[in-house]
Amino acid sequence: MAGTSPSSYYSAVSSPGPSSLSEPTDQAGHSAAREWLDHPSYGATARLDLTHRGQACSRLVVVAAHPDDESLGAGGLIATAAAAGLAIYVVLLTAGEASPYASPTSTRHALATLRLAEMENALARLAPENYLVFLGAPDGEVEAAEDQVARSLTELLGDGRRTLVAAPWRHDGHPDHDAAGRAAAVAARASGARLVEYPLLAWTFRRPDELPWEDARCLALSTERQEQKAAAIRSHVSQVRASAGHAGGTAPLPGRVLAHFHTPFEHYLEATATEADQPPE
Repeated sequence: MAGTSPSSYYSAVSSPGPSSLSEPTDQAGHSAAREWLDHPSYGATARLDLTHRGQACSRLVVVAAHPDDESLGAGGLIATAAAAGLAIYVVLLTAGEASPYASPTSTRHALATLRLAEMENALARLAPENYLVFLGAPDGEVEAAEDQVARSLTELLGDGRRTLVAAPWRHDGHPDHDAAGRAAAVAARASGARLVEYPLLAWTFRRPDELPWEDARCLALSTERQEQKAAAIRSHVSQVRASAGHAGGTAPLPGRVLAHFHTPFEHYLEATATEADQPPE
C-alpha cells in the first residue's frame, strides 16, 4: 500500500498494541479499527466461500497494485485457499518503487528490487506453492496502463469458470487501487471468473456506514490463518519498519491504521451480477 493520504499510502508500520483498537478516531479524524469492529455488519455479512456458480473453485487469482496490498487486503484468503488446495496466482501490477517512506535514500530501482523480494517472502508464508506474475506498470500510473493490465489479466484468466479473483476495490480511493479493480472487473467479466474486491484505504478514510454492506462478503480467519497473515505483513520489512532516513525515525503509518488488518475477519465486496456479467454460452 501507499503513506497516510489517499494519493500516498505506502505503509511502514509496527504491529498494533492494545490501544490501537480503543481510540475511536485518530487525530486527523480518520476511522479507527474499533469503529469498524463495533459496526453491526462487521463480521456478520454473508460468508465468502470458494465456489463459483455452484462449483468449487480450483484457482485463486489475487491482483495487487503494490507489494503488501496482497498481504493486507487478502492475506487470509490466500492462506485459506492454499490450505484448501487451490492453485494460487498473485498478479502484481507495480513494484511500489515510488514509496516515499520506505527508504528515502534508495533509488527507485533498488527499492523495487527490495520490495519484490519482500513480496516473495510474504507469499511463502501464505502459500508456499504460488505463482507470482509481475506486470511492471509504473508505480502511481496504473490508470494509464489500465487497458493493457485488463488484457494481460484476461489472457491469464483464460477460462475463469472455476476461478475466484480478488482485486482492490474499484472505489478504494487510491488511483492505482481503483484502476486495478476496474481492470480486474473487465477481465473477470470476459473470462467468466468470479470477482470479489478488497478495500485497503477505505478502512481508514471512510466511515463504517459508507461501505456498501449489502455487497460485502466476510471471510472468518482461524487463529492459524491470522498468524500467517501477520507473518506475511511483517515480511514487508521496508514497509513495517521506520527508515533511518525518515524524519523523526517513526513509522509514517501508525499501528492504529494497521489494526484494520489484524482482525479475525476479512471483508470483500461483490457487486450483484447482471446479465452483462454472465459468461457467453
